[in-house]
Amino acid sequence: MRPALGTLVHVSASGPGTAAQRSVDAALATVERVERLMSFHDPESELSRLNREAGRTPQTVHPWTWAVLRRALCIAEASAGLFDITVAPLLVRAGLLPGTADASLQCGNWRHIVLLPDCRVFLERPMLLDLGGIAKGFAVDRAIHELKRGGCTQAVVNAGGDLRCFGRISQPIHLRRRDGLVQVAELRCGALATSAPHAAHTERLAQPLGSIFDPRTRRAWDASGAVMVAAPSCVIADALTKVAALAGPACGPLLARFGARALWDTDPAHLEAR
Repeated sequence: MRPALGTLVHVSASGPGTAAQRSVDAALATVERVERLMSFHDPESELSRLNREAGRTPQTVHPWTWAVLRRALCIAEASAGLFDITVAPLLVRAGLLPGTADASLQCGNWRHIVLLPDCRVFLERPMLLDLGGIAKGFAVDRAIHELKRGGCTQAVVNAGGDLRCFGRISQPIHLRRRDGLVQVAELRCGALATSAPHAAHTERLAQPLGSIFDPRTRRAWDASGAVMVAAPSCVIADALTKVAALAGPACGPLLARFGARALWDTDPAHLEAR
């Protein structure tokens, strides 16, 4: 267990000899590397550099950062902008991200993010990007990659409600209700992300829905209940929880395009699956 990406990251793995422990260490180091690259809070991160240079000059970034931006733009386009990594000023004003003088200067949106060859990125207008809605899922996927490469036969990576597993292992998924934890699903060889005020996988709280902002209304989405998205990769599941939270069951066809499914808990008495 190690703190990273604003949560606690848990890695459990098994494999021959000492492969498991070495792979777990490598997986946790990978998660920390993603945080160093994509943290909004760290002024030395690549993301912070991109934000400082927005509207000025193209910037060369790590292939991982470029890949996350490409995936974010793909989902933004597919969801007609419902998933939007340029809502950071709203999060700053809400006190959910650290304040910055540039928060009031934003005049661009996701359509003004240009991905260039050789891992270069140009933000055409002043803007603030926040990858908090997708980078954690990417970090989980990279950790799983390290575990497989290290020879592990089964493993689970859980980063505060964003999790992925492989092998013969299965992972029970719980929601925290007023009367305690209730198992609502079981994950096998796949990924799942959760957004909810009181959602949890075992005892790990997931991202509050209050930190999801609707780009259409520019207000925090306020709802009781929870949404879970299962997908082949955690980066997809992570991003699509925001779309599912804002769009509701109407986004079923969009989820299907990415091989994903959602589970909505809209009432404490029952769950709704699509």
